[in-house]
Amino acid sequence: MSVQENKNLVFTIKDKCRVCFTCVRECPVKAIRIVNGQAEVMQERCIACGNCTRVCSQGAKAFLNSVSNVQKLLKSDQKIAALVAPSFASEFAEFNDYREVVGRIRELGFDKVYEVAFGADMVAREYRKLMYSDKKRGYISSDCPAIVNYIEKYHTPLIEDLAPLVSPMVAMSRYIKNKVDRNFKIVFIGPCIAKKAESEEIDEILTFVELREMFNELDATSMPSD
Repeated sequence: MSVQENKNLVFTIKDKCRVCFTCVRECPVKAIRIVNGQAEVMQERCIACGNCTRVCSQGAKAFLNSVSNVQKLLKSDQKIAALVAPSFASEFAEFNDYREVVGRIRELGFDKVYEVAFGADMVAREYRKLMYSDKKRGYISSDCPAIVNYIEKYHTPLIEDLAPLVSPMVAMSRYIKNKVDRNFKIVFIGPCIAKKAESEEIDEILTFVELREMFNELDATSMPSD
């Protein structure tokens, strides 16, 4: 995914907006304003934390949906690898065994499924090296793209304090490209909206909500007709 798509990462569905001002009050960086009676996300201020989509009782706040793009990838001749955030186990608690979730993802057409926990192990090792290289120096973790966005937009003096390390998602993607098969297209699956604009090294990003949408579509198409 191109980072340029971040321009419309979080937006308002105007037909649903009733100007209850909840999103305006709850936005941690004051990135929402009222224009012509509608709540509008100011993209230049937005850090893509997704809080407005959670608190909007009207369902008027939405984020960029990547399902159609991923489905196009899955229908292509490309080899597709799914990188799944470790939190999938708690998100899909209705499955008795985590391997059932992996099986369902494979049913969607993914060639390989990898857990990003391995990427987290690699990054943790590098953080350890960083901490021991200068015990008097403090760093801010660079794993969370919303935090990085916040620092880059609102606290620029702290940019130099961000750890010079990639996130587990990017580390895992690089591992697959370098050690498994450089021709794999990479789709990350996790809970965070901000991940959608974190890195151009990842081809597409799905949230767990979008993954559920794809599961539901799969179930609907596999149901026997009367």
